[in-house]
Amino acid sequence: MRLPSVPQSLQDKTLRWSQANPLLVLALAAASGIIIADAGWLHSLSSWLPAASLVLLGAALLRGRSWLLLPACLLVFAFIHTTRTEETFRHPLRLALQHQSRPVQAVIRGSLLPEYDNTADERAHALCISQKIEAPAIGLSMHQPATLLVRLPKGVLFPGPGIYEIHGTLQLPRTASNPGAFDAQTYSLLMGRVARLDVTHMQRISISGGETLWCSFLDKAEACRRWISSQLALDLEEDPQMVAVLRAMALGMSADADDEIEEAFRSSGTLHVFAVSGMQVGLLGVIALLLLKQLGIRRGLALWLAILIVFAYAFVTGWRPSAARAAFMVAIFLSATLVDREASLQNSLGAAALLLLGTDSNQLFMPGFQLSFGVLWFSSIGSAPLLEKLLPFTRLDPFLPPQLASWHQRAWSWCRLRFAEIVSVSVAAWLGSLPFILAHFQSVTPVAVLANCVLVPLSTFCLAATCMSLCAATLHLSGAQIILNNANWALAKAMTLSAAWFASLPGANIHFTPASVLPHAPATLHVLELPFGGAANHLRIGRRHWLLDTGADSSFQRVLRPCLHTSGVNSLEGVFLSHDDADHIGAISKVLTAFHQPQLYCSALEPVKRASPSSTLRQLLAQPGSPTIHRLVAGDLIPLSHTADFKAHVRVLYPSAEIQSQRGDDRAMVLMLHLGPWRVLWLSDAGWSTEKTLCSSSADLRCDVLIRSQHELDQATSPEFLLKASPQLILSSSDARATQTAPSTTVADHAKAQNIPHLDTWLTGGIDLEFTPAQLQISTHRTHQHLTLKPRP
Repeated sequence: MRLPSVPQSLQDKTLRWSQANPLLVLALAAASGIIIADAGWLHSLSSWLPAASLVLLGAALLRGRSWLLLPACLLVFAFIHTTRTEETFRHPLRLALQHQSRPVQAVIRGSLLPEYDNTADERAHALCISQKIEAPAIGLSMHQPATLLVRLPKGVLFPGPGIYEIHGTLQLPRTASNPGAFDAQTYSLLMGRVARLDVTHMQRISISGGETLWCSFLDKAEACRRWISSQLALDLEEDPQMVAVLRAMALGMSADADDEIEEAFRSSGTLHVFAVSGMQVGLLGVIALLLLKQLGIRRGLALWLAILIVFAYAFVTGWRPSAARAAFMVAIFLSATLVDREASLQNSLGAAALLLLGTDSNQLFMPGFQLSFGVLWFSSIGSAPLLEKLLPFTRLDPFLPPQLASWHQRAWSWCRLRFAEIVSVSVAAWLGSLPFILAHFQSVTPVAVLANCVLVPLSTFCLAATCMSLCAATLHLSGAQIILNNANWALAKAMTLSAAWFASLPGANIHFTPASVLPHAPATLHVLELPFGGAANHLRIGRRHWLLDTGADSSFQRVLRPCLHTSGVNSLEGVFLSHDDADHIGAISKVLTAFHQPQLYCSALEPVKRASPSSTLRQLLAQPGSPTIHRLVAGDLIPLSHTADFKAHVRVLYPSAEIQSQRGDDRAMVLMLHLGPWRVLWLSDAGWSTEKTLCSSSADLRCDVLIRSQHELDQATSPEFLLKASPQLILSSSDARATQTAPSTTVADHAKAQNIPHLDTWLTGGIDLEFTPAQLQISTHRTHQHLTLKPRP
């Protein structure tokens, strides 16, 4: 059997392309080497990689075989990544902490540098390059360097550079606890940080000159960032949200921006204009060149100054990976002119990729890195053919001599040409980003093609206004600065409204379930881990999706929405609200907005007459056009699926209309989910009083799975109730950080006595259940446990 041969014309095109872009070809070889090394295929040969690469390089130089540079580059970068992996993912400190469920007391000696880009928990942060680590509790004593993220005590500022002896606790950042959630541990390792150190006290031992100089540089960058932030807010103090948007676009300071505004940019496919990205850095380089040209500065000096401005901007914005990547790309692209070479975007991309991957090979696995290079590369090869297709629509009437065209006809032709250029670049960029967006975020944003045609020009004007405002502030032209700031405000407002409008269009943002995790079971249930006693469960039956509680408002953006989007949820059938508790239903307003107004179900007792006007349900019902809520009592039945092969419905067990209680947890709705042959008892925060009522009722409490949260007062659970329910599996949602939401020892003791599996989300992370007629499969996200249950006869 003969394999199909590659057409000669394609071979010639490929050869010409590789000869025209040798650095990009080498970058592809480098990326291949990193991927191969990350897969572990060369781990046993890692000590031979430098020698093998030197042999290949020597053969390429002596024999004139340039193609040998490709395997040599592959092996070099495979060795670089293997070394980088040994410093992070396989560092002895990380391996020792992996098996510890609690923070470990340790004494560390090392240098300290400020970390201004991390302000979580309102605590100052720093980076420590350790020289010695001692943790007697686990028998650890090492002199191998490690980069640690240091969290200083509350109210303690960075004490200055130097060598410190630090006492505190070491731990690894938590891995992702729920589907689609941010994996803090993997991200920390990709950033080169092996573990986190919470400081109890520290003492400076000595001061190093190099560290003092570097800290002084970082302090100047931070002071500059604060100055820019204050200047952008001048005369705009009455609209802090738009000020936050301007700071996010100019400096990447998105922490103060409203989550809904950021989500509008994300859902419209224009998040790159909301935060500091390669686009802003590139635009700044263009704006800087134009301004320098207007000042009459000769071209060579203007290019050097533009490169300097780009790098200064990247440092002022915190040297974020996106800004650093763009700074190197712009510098390499502009430097081609300085050495009298024709600038090639593809070759410049290759050079930037080689430089960045050589300094940190882990960047290859960052979504931002892949998107930056993928979008720019596809734009460079795809925008020109697309523009060529659109050019006939931009030209003047072919039967009209150009010299006879009126000024408005020429102006209209010019506008059509500019619009065609924007559309061609937008389409090419969208196509280039599509595979990475699908792979990392399981979504497609078709509206981004149109949204970028509007928001990219607006962001260009916005950045130009920012630059001119800062120039005016430097020259103390306060009147001009105020005018420019207000123009900037108007542009930011237009961008925010445009992003929100594009995001609201039907089909603007579509989410898919990745084929690798596509569920084959007729029904699945995700029990999410939420902090401080919150609860949210996602139930899928066929193609219909339901929620049992929504969690707190603060958990929607980082837990619930990513989980639903990862599961391919674009709309919900309905939401069951257990009781008027902000930790359980606080996100309902955001759920209604984001998932097309699903049906709402809650207890007929909610909200009670004495409920506070600020309670979640009171606020929801007080809104104009408030949704209809179906009020349920014990005995009500709600069908969940209409398929004959897997019938599913919900029966309400509690409360009845006679129940009278002012305590919210004692009014919590109790549901029995019938999923084919399986019975799932959903208790929410029900406590002793509810359990006693259910035990004395005629309700059939027998279940296969019992899902419970913690009552705010009842730490114990009724043994009688547990025996009557007789579950095969108990799932608890707790939080050991607070007494009222700590795990119930009664449930744990009962499960141990009855030999029943008991999983607590605080320890296991989110829990997934897959229901089929023949079996129930259970898996946990953090601890990766797997269980299988069979239906009872």
